[in-house]
Amino acid sequence: MPRDDRRMDKNEEGLARPSDFLPFLPFVKSHGVRILEEVPGSIVIEAPFQEALSTPPDLFPASVVGTIGDIAAVSSCHSLLPNGWACATLDFTVKMTGQARGEKLIARGRVLQNGRTLSVGIADVYAVAGGEEKLCGAVIASTRNFRL
Repeated sequence: MPRDDRRMDKNEEGLARPSDFLPFLPFVKSHGVRILEEVPGSIVIEAPFQEALSTPPDLFPASVVGTIGDIAAVSSCHSLLPNGWACATLDFTVKMTGQARGEKLIARGRVLQNGRTLSVGIADVYAVAGGEEKLCGAVIASTRNFRL
């Protein structure tokens, strides 16, 4: 997955890198997710508008906002796990704060609580239209962490 300037070094603090894991997930690829920023404890991702995943009239549905927010929240938790570990979503909640209309979504995920077997992350999700970001949802997710 392409990354911009702010990213984790390969062996930074011996931590896992979401960019080494996300490209292998088919649902992540199907949503066109791209990592913009990746540092321990936080991540920024984007996903383009896709008509096949939209609702009339040209909106991202709550399910897509939730999915993108879940990816960001869980990936932020993954970024604090040791190399050789991964995590999976146990559950997530999406709260819509406005219409999700735009060319893409940007989700900014961060860790709320990091644990050995369970972690909790949160993501703010923004719809981007004409270069302007507007908060459209928030996601909180819990993860089950495991050794690969």
